[in-house]
Amino acid sequence: MAMGAVNDVTEEALRDLAQIRAREQTVLSLYLDLDPAWFATAPARATEIDSLLDGAHREVEAGERPHRERQELRRALTRAREVLEEDRSWAHGAHAVALFLCEALALSRLLRLPHPVSAAWVIADVPFIAPLAESGPVGRVCVALVDERFARILRGSAGALREVISFGDPVPGRHKQGGWSQARYQRWQYEGAEAHLRRAARMLHDLLRVSPYDSLLIACTAPLWPRVAAKLHADVRERLHSDRLSLDVGDASVEDVLRAAAPALAAQQRAREDVALAELRERHGRDGDGRAAVGLEAVLDALVQRRVAALLYDARLRLAGVVCARCGWMGADGDRCPLDGTALQERASILEDAVHSAVTQSAEVMALRDRPELGPLGGVAATLRF
Repeated sequence: MAMGAVNDVTEEALRDLAQIRAREQTVLSLYLDLDPAWFATAPARATEIDSLLDGAHREVEAGERPHRERQELRRALTRAREVLEEDRSWAHGAHAVALFLCEALALSRLLRLPHPVSAAWVIADVPFIAPLAESGPVGRVCVALVDERFARILRGSAGALREVISFGDPVPGRHKQGGWSQARYQRWQYEGAEAHLRRAARMLHDLLRVSPYDSLLIACTAPLWPRVAAKLHADVRERLHSDRLSLDVGDASVEDVLRAAAPALAAQQRAREDVALAELRERHGRDGDGRAAVGLEAVLDALVQRRVAALLYDARLRLAGVVCARCGWMGADGDRCPLDGTALQERASILEDAVHSAVTQSAEVMALRDRPELGPLGGVAATLRF
């Protein structure tokens, strides 16, 4: 079975991490870049690990920090080195790694990512999951390569695909004999191919029911395209992209599939953003509707009230804010939590906390790039459930 870059990020993993909160600033989040263009060899990866952990160590030892926090973080760093150095099998097939550690919560979780990230360390009371959420939910894209005998089904995202199903059926090949036997043979061949296509369609429907996907792309020949589409269940056909991919079922690698699907997936993502922005504009334009929040303060207030259906923000934006470690209240500024009077903690980028909150309430998160429409709205906005 062909394999692309591995991806451990699932909706369940994101939700689990989003539920975690420590009493103190003792959660260590580490992101290790494994871009094969730069870190393809073990020595290069070892140097990158040393650089990452040395930087995190300097952060732990610098500034004012309670003794207990510093001790816990030191032990987290020791554990991080053990995880990253004792067994290097985690590096296989990954383009980056996210590692979350907290001794007090018995947290030690490593996730492999299918795309490079910037090396980073973050110390907070919650795991830093914004880079994971920005990649979008994993497993929402399905690509099927189908011919008259074989089928391969891949799942993943626009950045990574993994082959999950492959099968062939005993459809007879070409027959050169003429006469009535030739006609019967061709009918037998056609019926065998039809049975194979029905099986492929059934697999796609079963997969949709067990592990839903949002979009489906199919690679097949032009003559086969209408025959394949006709056999898809209505629920599957709703997700079918109108553009047919042209790829050889047997010879195409996962990378070939990604390259062929990239334009369609990029267009689809752009269309999703267009829909979300249009809905935001339409809701924002209604006087007193209350179904949209625009600007940092309004969005944070909606998140605190758990009203957000979709969070949209400029991925390049960094906005300062404050958060209450006790109840999770967030705001643009302030000294004391208006809900419980706790001293507020300053955040250099409150959007990281906003993403965290959005994930916990099952809101869609869209980190937008090259979308000037968000500029007049302060770079951050949300559609609301109520």
